[in-house]
Amino acid sequence: MVEASRRHGRWSWRRMHSVAAGPTCMSDVLTTAPSETELEEGGARRLLAAVDELSEHASHLKRRREQLTASLPELSQNRADTYRLNSDALTLGRTGATYQDPQKMAQLGEAEVTADDAMRGAQLEIRQLNKEIGEIKRSSDGAFGWDAGRRVRHPRADQ
Repeated sequence: MVEASRRHGRWSWRRMHSVAAGPTCMSDVLTTAPSETELEEGGARRLLAAVDELSEHASHLKRRREQLTASLPELSQNRADTYRLNSDALTLGRTGATYQDPQKMAQLGEAEVTADDAMRGAQLEIRQLNKEIGEIKRSSDGAFGWDAGRRVRHPRADQ
């Protein structure tokens, strides 16, 4: 079939094998192409760099979570104290036992709201950090096929 096509002039041998950049020497190809081991080493270096970056990010998130967890008792006590002060002032104001300055009452109410917001904000941030840390752990376990908790190799899906 090739010979018949060539004889009838359907395609030109010269047109099919011309290279726009000129001839290429095999020595050029052999010296410029990276070897298989170089490619594997480059991939391993990139993988290790990604793992280091992930573990560094996870440790940063864990440190932040520890800081917030350590601040929770103080925030909780502050919230309880401001609630108690505001509640007592409101009760005294309702009974008429003592005169309460309206500006001071507003400040006590704002302090209670602020303390409550700080406590809720810390709790929300801890939940978000736990979620991010869990996602990092799941992504790193899945990437390498290992369950770090059990040290068991998971079979790959393509096998």
